Amino acid sequence: MNPHTGHLVASADSQLLQAGYLALPEELNRAAALKLNGKSEAYVSLKSGGRLADWAKKKRKAKIAAQSKRKNR
Repeated sequence: MNPHTGHLVASADSQLLQAGYLALPEELNRAAALKLNGKSEAYVSLKSGGRLADWAKKKRKAKIAAQSKRKNR
């Protein structure tokens, strides 16, 4: 899943991982399967309060915090 766009794909190959996609943790596989509903890709609303949206928000904030930390050193 790309945490910046909400694009969720069924398979995580090396090309996608290099393009900003992150592998979902094991506990979110069920939520991802429900969202995909047998399709190869889907979009997750990043403004919803769902588990996938919350995970993406944490990943985005962690990246921003890491950049800020490096900048303030």
